[in-house]
Order: sequence, then C-alpha cells, then structure tokens
Amino acid sequence: MISIDTIGLSVRSINALHRADIHTVGDMLECNEDSLNEIRNLGKKSIDEILQKIEEYQEKANASDINADNMDDNEEVIIPEDFNAWLLKDDNRQLIIDWLKEKDIKTEMLELLSARAFNLLMFNGYNYVYQIAFMPGDKLIEIPRMDMASATEIERVTTSFIRALESKFFQELSEKKKAAAVKKKSIFEILYIPEYHDAILAYVKANNISIEKMVLSNRPKNRLISNGYNELSDVLFLTRSEMMRIPAMGAGSVDEIVSVINNYLTENEKRMMAVISGDESAIWDDTAIRNMVLNQYKDIPFKGLSLNEMLERLCLPEHITVERLKKIIGQLIAEKKLEYVDYRCYRVYSKFEDYLETCSDIGDRERDFINKRLNGLTLEAIAQEYGLTRERVRQLVKRSIENVRNIYSSEIGISLFDEDYYRYLYETYSFEKKDGTEWLGIPTYVWNYLALNDIKPGKKDLLYALEDVKGLDAGLRLKIKNYLNRNKLFIDGKWIEKKRADLEQVVVRKFCKEDVTFNEFYHIYNEFLEQEDIPYDEGIYYTEAVLRSRKNHLADSRFLLWKQNEQIRYYDIDGRDYSELFDVLNLDSYENIELSTLKFVRDYPDIMKKYDIRDQYELHNLLRKIVPDGSFHDFHCCRMPDIRFGTFDRDSAILEILIDSAPINMKDLAELVSEEYGYDPTVVMANYLQSLTPYYHQGIYSIDQKMMSQENRDSLKIILTDDFYYIDEIKKIYGKMAPDADADEINPYNLKLMGFAVFSRYAIQNHSSAEAFFYNLLTKEDMMDISEYRKRFAYLQVFYQTLLGLKRDLEVVEFEPNQIINLNFAHKKVL
Repeated sequence: MISIDTIGLSVRSINALHRADIHTVGDMLECNEDSLNEIRNLGKKSIDEILQKIEEYQEKANASDINADNMDDNEEVIIPEDFNAWLLKDDNRQLIIDWLKEKDIKTEMLELLSARAFNLLMFNGYNYVYQIAFMPGDKLIEIPRMDMASATEIERVTTSFIRALESKFFQELSEKKKAAAVKKKSIFEILYIPEYHDAILAYVKANNISIEKMVLSNRPKNRLISNGYNELSDVLFLTRSEMMRIPAMGAGSVDEIVSVINNYLTENEKRMMAVISGDESAIWDDTAIRNMVLNQYKDIPFKGLSLNEMLERLCLPEHITVERLKKIIGQLIAEKKLEYVDYRCYRVYSKFEDYLETCSDIGDRERDFINKRLNGLTLEAIAQEYGLTRERVRQLVKRSIENVRNIYSSEIGISLFDEDYYRYLYETYSFEKKDGTEWLGIPTYVWNYLALNDIKPGKKDLLYALEDVKGLDAGLRLKIKNYLNRNKLFIDGKWIEKKRADLEQVVVRKFCKEDVTFNEFYHIYNEFLEQEDIPYDEGIYYTEAVLRSRKNHLADSRFLLWKQNEQIRYYDIDGRDYSELFDVLNLDSYENIELSTLKFVRDYPDIMKKYDIRDQYELHNLLRKIVPDGSFHDFHCCRMPDIRFGTFDRDSAILEILIDSAPINMKDLAELVSEEYGYDPTVVMANYLQSLTPYYHQGIYSIDQKMMSQENRDSLKIILTDDFYYIDEIKKIYGKMAPDADADEINPYNLKLMGFAVFSRYAIQNHSSAEAFFYNLLTKEDMMDISEYRKRFAYLQVFYQTLLGLKRDLEVVEFEPNQIINLNFAHKKVL
C-alpha cells in the first residue's frame, strides 16, 4: 500500500487528504473531481495536482497487492455470478477477512445488531468486523455470556453486511491488483511485499537509527519508546492504522513518524533497491555520496574537514575517484550546503531568526513574542502589551520555539541552526555578554536565543578555551585569543581591560563580597595594582584628585550596592532576573504613599534572602538602579532608605494613625508608624512627631473622639452588613442615615464599639484580622473572577500580600489574568 506522503504531492494537498481519511494511493484513486471539491481547504491548484496524480496512477495500475503473494500479477479479477457460493471457499473468505481488516471496519457498523449482541462483542474485545466474519455459531457461543439467540443474530447480521459490500470489495480488489502489476517498483511499492521483507529489514538493521535520535517531537518519541519501539526497524513495517492503535498516539504524531520513515526510505531508496537487486554500482551514485558527505558532520556539526580527512572518514571504494568526490563537494558548496574556508569544508546551517520569519506553521503573535525576546524584551513588557501573564508568555515562547525546531528538523533533516555554533562556547565557558558581543562578534540576540533554548551559561574560565581543540574550531579560538590579549592586563588569571573602571569592577568582585567602606576600597585598589606589578599610571591608579569623581562613579555602578556611610558590596545587578522580586514587592499597588525600604525587608525576608539583599539601604540602592524614576505611580527614590509614589503628606498620615490608636505613648506610636510605613522608630521619634505636639501631654498622645448615641450606633450597626468598608464609605452611609449627626462620630472608638477592627483607611467585622478577611474572600469559591476585587482593593497592600501568599503556597492558581482556581476545592472534588 503506497502512502500519499511519498508520491510528490504538496504539503497542503497531503494534509487535506489525510484529514479526509485518504491515506494511500488506493484511497486517492477512488476520488474524482466532484468528491475532491467537497474536501475542506483544497483549492483548485491542489485539486488539479491530485487529479494529475490520479491519472498517472490509473495509467500505470494493472495489478493488486491484496494478498499479492497468493495471486498471479497477470490474473484478472473475475466477479463471480453467485457470491454466496464464492464465499464458501476458505481462500475467498480469507480475502474478505483481510480486506475488512485493512479497511478497519468496526463492529459498530453492524447497525442491525441488538444492543445485547453488540455489547457482548464490545465487552469481549471484538471491535472489528474481520474478527467475527465467517465465525460459525459454535465458535460464537464460546464467547463469555453469549447465548444461542445472540450468536445466531451476530452470524446472520455479519453475513448480510458482507454481502452488501460485494460490489465495493471486487471494485477495490480489481484496482489493487492492477497496482501490484507495475513493473518498475519503488521502495514504497515493495515495502510490504513479503518476499522483500527480509532483505529490507536486513538493510535497515545494518543502517538503523534509534528512536531517541530520530527527528521527532517529544510526544511521538515518548509514545514509541514507552511502548517498546526503540529502533527505526521496529516501526518500519507498521501501517498507519497500527500506529494509531499505540496508546495515546494522535494523528499528528503518526504524521510525524510516517514523515520520518518516508524521508529515510527516500534517502536510502537507491541503495536499498541495489541491495535487493544485487546491483552494487547503484549503491555509490552521486546522491548517496552527497548524503555520506553531509552525514560526516553529524558528530562534528561545526568543525571543518580537509579533503584528506573527508576521504579518511568516508572509506570510499577504489572505483570512486578523488576527482569525482571533489566535483560532488563543489556542487554542495555551490548549493550553500557546505562552505570552504582555509582549505576546510564546513557545514552550512540556516539562521534561526531567518527561518522563524518563513515558518508558516507559527502564528504571528507567537512569532512576535519570540522576536521580542530575541531582542531583549522582558516577559513583563510583552505580557503588558498583550494583556497576558508573564507565565503565559513564557509558556507560549517555550512551546513555539520547540515547534519551530521540530518543523525545521522535519523539513531540513537537521536540528541545528547557525546560532548553535556558539552553544558549546556559551554552555562551557564563563564570560561577560558584553565582551562576547564586542570582541567575539557574537550578536546580542544569539545570547538571548541560547537562553530561550534553556542553555545554561558555563562556569569554566575562558582562558582554557585556547587549548580546547576538540570543542572549538581554530577561527573561534583565534578570536578568543585576540579578545584576551588586546589592550588587556593579565590579572589574577584573567585578561582585564586597561581601564580604571574595569579594574574597579575586578577589585570589587574580588575583595568586596562583604561590606567595605570607600576609604578602605581606595587603599585596597591601589595595593592590588601594586601587587600585580602594574606600573604607576595616573590614568589607572587612585589619587586624591580623582577620589570624588570615582566615588560618584562607584555609587552609580551596576556591579555593587552603595550603602549608608559610603559602604559598598559586590552585586551583579545586570546578571539577575528581577521578575520574582517585582512580583513580590508589587510596586504597582502603591499610590500617593511614602515607605521606607525597611518595610519590605521586614515583610519579605524570603525574597530578600533569595536576592541576597541584606538591609534596607541595599534594597534602596538596588531599586534606584533598576526602577526608572517616574515609573509605576510616579516612583521616586528619596533620601536613603525612603521611596515615594506620587505625593504624600507624612504629617496627615501619622495623625490618622494617632486618631486610630490614641491614647498612646511616644514609643508605641513610633512602632505603629514603623509597622505601617517602615520608618525606623528612632527616626520617627526624633523627626516625624513634631506636628503632633498639641496632642502630647505628660508622655501620652491623646485625641478626644466624639461619642455616638446608642440609638445611632444600633441603627448604623443594622445597616452595615458587609464585612469590609472604607471609612469614607461608612461616613457617607452615616450621613444619609442621620443627616444632622456629626461626621466625626465615625471614629475608631465608636466603630470598635460596633465590633469592627479599625485600620487607617478601612474597617472589618466578623474576621479576626484583615489577612483572615482577604483569605476567606479569595478562597470561598472554587473558581473566581477577581478583577472587581483588584479594583476595590487596589491600594491595600494586605490584599496583594494575601493573594501572593495563596499563590506561593499553591492554594490558588491564576490560570488567566484575574481568573483563579481554588486548588483545595479541586482536591476535595477529586477525593
């Protein structure tokens, strides 16, 4: 049976036919122009192409390959006058059984069967008609739970069904007999003919490919291996239907496997036919030698081969001359499949960024995602532009890159792109991205390409690359050598730019992993240069004249954190991904407020530890360097360690806290202010409480709060049925309820009498804490849209902290923006 994948149709035509359940040339020959017009996604050009193929095969077809080993190719198919009498012969019955099996006609097609008879067959594994065709009643009755009436019914209905297929059977039998008589056969035509089976299998086993190394995506590869198929020879003779029966194997995966098998057969066809026919000269045609030349690069993909090295690896027979090999290599160079540089031939690969633009199977959105990531755009930026989550963008980019590589491998037959030339260097050696771009000529997008393919940077010193003859070619090693030696100073085993700024970075990285004052650094720096025998040079050494400018330079440097009292510590600012830090700090939730970074250090110790941020001053300096001024809600770094969003009246804010908590002593008030805004309590007591002097008496701050009548309290309590209210909302409600009452009666004292827990801007009832309220709010349903909650509680940090904690503890998952699933509910349902 010849697959339509192998007869030269376009990809569009092949895919459309497969979707219409037309997989073989025999299936295709049953089509005409009218039936082709009914197939979706089949245009006039594709229909004309298919009709031309049908015409070609109709001219050639004059034989059958159904049970071809039992039938003479020249024998004509004679339709019997009495079909019932014809069916009495065992050989003829076997023809019918084979045909039913090939057609995959399922038992469910026996529509006249009763439910009991049908269920008995299904429960006992009789899923196909061929399994029960011509099965006598005494055999049917042996099926578990089968009764005589059902057995008789099955035998009768099956026989009637087969008789109804008489015309179709003989029509297909005639067509297939014609196809089997083609004199000039291809490998695809003889693949399933038993007499050639052993020879084909012997060749494939001698030139086998493991499933692991086949150019397949992970899904079909895993399905095959998990079901015991480990080599190409294991799947070579499987039909499409047999592949579909492999557990969890989908049609797309079958298409991939069939495509790989067909590519292998096409590439090896002449040699296989030569082996079968005994014609040894055909084994060594130009196509075979071309493939052998290209295959030499499978284990050395980016290395060059001289002519002598190529001859040694190929082991060609004597009758293949060197001149003939040179001619073939010249053709490969002309076709840009090989490149000739310095007497060596190198394999040429497509650039990923070029192939991405021409890959039609990738959507425009996913292509844009990949291009943006290649050009250095962050997941956060792309997510904001498209209204997605960072994680969703990351998943789409990862999956799309895998698809591009798989499609490329299927089409081209190789899995490497030109950018992979730098993969070994990247994953083996440690060096700065900036230097790789500037000195080795590696485009920045290549680094991003390697990172997007989950390639981890190496840790080995680049100096060892000069001796890495096995891993790096001579041209790259020469670039590395020039890079290491050009205008460099060899310090501490590395070549360093002869510039003060670069030397400062070296000294900071080497000696300032713990806190060092600038004055100490000044002496450490000069002493280090002296120890390295670097001649005195005012352009490199520290002098009194440059201390001020160097101090300013270091304070702004992105390889250290500048702290209080002019302390510095090495910190690779540009070498980190701050996505998780931004997620936890949630800076976008703050508006018109000032905070000390000490609040973040206290509230989020885990994330501080993960990012090695040791105090509020380091966090302040880091935010100043990685968060643009004016971003979020007008973010601005104030004097250490404070940051501000928009405008903020500190005196009014502290007065609100006093109103909520009075009477209170100075120390306790400072602690409350510190808890709310992060300020150091000693700073609060020394600098921030002067405006509250009128409320201070004998060591206590106190504010008289107006009492609300019992009647008004009771009435308001009845109205306030929700668990959460902003203070301003309660004031409005109270104003409508008691227009003549004083709005100042809405104060912490009266609200607490009504059972509310009172905070600076809101009040909560029926819950022990704000955290408890928001926890209950976010977990009360199995699936929720929290977009309204985000609007209502936009400026309440406790809401975002509670949501973040639930996500971190995997109690909820935000599967789409503002859409969460409660995993506890899901778990209970499963149980």
